[in-house]
Amino acid sequence: MTQHEPTIASILRHLAHEYDGPVEERRILDRVLERRPSSAKNPYATIRERLRWDGLKLGWLRLSRTHLVPLRVALEGLRFRCLPRPQDIEAGLLPLAHLQPFVNQRPGTCALQSPNGALLAALPAGVEADLATLPAFNLRAWYAQSGFVAGDSIVMRVVCAEPLVLEIEREAREAFRAAAVAAQDAELLEAIVERVRRAQAALVPCSEVVLPIFAAAPWRADYPGSPWQHLVLRDGRVHLVDDTFLTTQRIGALHIFGADEVFEPPAEGHSRQASDDALLAEIDALQRDLRQARQRDAEAGLWSGQVQRASAFGAAHADPGRQPFFSRLNHDDDDWSNDEFWDTDVPGDDDAIDPDDPMVILAARDRMFSLLPPETVERLQSARPEEVELIIASHLNDLLARAPDLFPRLELVAPEEQADDDLVFDVLSAGDWQEAWEEAELDDLDEGFDDDFDDDLDVAEPDDVCGANDDLLGQFQDYLLEMGKSAATARARVRALSIYADFLESYYGRNLAEGDYATLDECLFYYYPHRVGNTSARQVREICTAIKQFYAFLQQRGVVNDGRFAEAVWRRRDQAARVVEIYERISSESPNFDLLFERLFRPYTD
Repeated sequence: MTQHEPTIASILRHLAHEYDGPVEERRILDRVLERRPSSAKNPYATIRERLRWDGLKLGWLRLSRTHLVPLRVALEGLRFRCLPRPQDIEAGLLPLAHLQPFVNQRPGTCALQSPNGALLAALPAGVEADLATLPAFNLRAWYAQSGFVAGDSIVMRVVCAEPLVLEIEREAREAFRAAAVAAQDAELLEAIVERVRRAQAALVPCSEVVLPIFAAAPWRADYPGSPWQHLVLRDGRVHLVDDTFLTTQRIGALHIFGADEVFEPPAEGHSRQASDDALLAEIDALQRDLRQARQRDAEAGLWSGQVQRASAFGAAHADPGRQPFFSRLNHDDDDWSNDEFWDTDVPGDDDAIDPDDPMVILAARDRMFSLLPPETVERLQSARPEEVELIIASHLNDLLARAPDLFPRLELVAPEEQADDDLVFDVLSAGDWQEAWEEAELDDLDEGFDDDFDDDLDVAEPDDVCGANDDLLGQFQDYLLEMGKSAATARARVRALSIYADFLESYYGRNLAEGDYATLDECLFYYYPHRVGNTSARQVREICTAIKQFYAFLQQRGVVNDGRFAEAVWRRRDQAARVVEIYERISSESPNFDLLFERLFRPYTD
């Protein structure tokens, strides 16, 4: 590089002042290469790395996978709220953690001013160690002048983004308009939870989560809601670590920086009871919606209104000689061999075992449960996902010795050797399934149907339920491929549908052609959230979509007379997602667990 040749960083800083709104990342990458050509095989990679690690320092905020926005545009005019702690007020300080992620943690990088424009001095870290161990602003005079007391809040507004200047104004506790910001708070919290769940890192910087949400929110410059940190602490689905990072994991072992913290979870007993009370109110509201929806569908003639409860009372169906859908992988101990397990035919997956396939997961789980002590199995069944790994880890050596077939060697394929569909599925399995599912609408089933496509769907006799489901699922997958869906999309829908297939076989001895409203309701609103591992609100919506399309397909082929029940349950997909979300928030350690569980899963627990 010559002495006067621009660097990638300098070009990105310059470009950040040329745009006044969101811009496609590809456009920025091309603009950089125009000024600094590269002969690298992938010239975009280096620029993306700079944006990934230094984007905020260079003036850019990532809104999504495809779009960026200049940080100054995201910040200017933005309003947010701070709630200083009593000890902050007593010390005359406002720790910078309250201003995260809108203000850099380094003191001196921003200034505060009152509404009349008077500047307030910042307190550099370590200058007054008796007052602060954390970077903080010295607001002692302002607290006294404004009559600030515990419970009051500070409303912040970004007056200028470069250099960063914030206007602060006191709002008395009794003036806070909670009702006016309830919807805003709920929207912000759900967006935070969704972004953290989708992140692949265990610890996600709050700047990567909170800033993009505020930047794109229609209320970014309106009356501010509750501090996002308080929403996270009260909710419990996501945890705040060292005031800076967000995670879905348990936080006990994650306080790695050794710094004092501004935001700490409330006292255990009080916070748990308050959280349980809020959950109970939320559950009761959901149950009212569920009763109304079921009643409407009963009045529409979609079902009798009689609830089925087979999965609530344990195993089902009866014919000891019948093998359920997943039993191909559920051999007895003496018959369980590595060759049998990995040579098992999984329908629609080209004879390849996918470790993410529910069939494989359930079989491996049952096999592992048969080897573990009963008390350990009981702990696993009530454990949170993050606790499961720790419990299993304590038995790992024993499992490796007794059942090495549970841990097969996987052959890794180089990216350039993967088929396009496999590459797509890698992305989907990482958590970004939405595009593949949104692609599938019921109207797609009306387009270009091939009259030569297997006119007769031969449904197996009742004593061959497993074979019938294999046949139906295989033909549905072939149909989706013929309709132009990718192999990855077709496999994903069949996998989602197989949850219901397993439920029907295991508890009712039925094949998919014999499904109905009552069993669908039981599967989605009790069996799936309670008995299936690795559940998610997104996945249950995807199951609903797959079921809707599958029964429309069966109806078109004349296998079922009326598939309206599946579409009716699909319309309740958001309710199913709410059940999953709420169940995740019920602590297994809560003294109110039984009550919350019983209320959430009515009428299956009556």
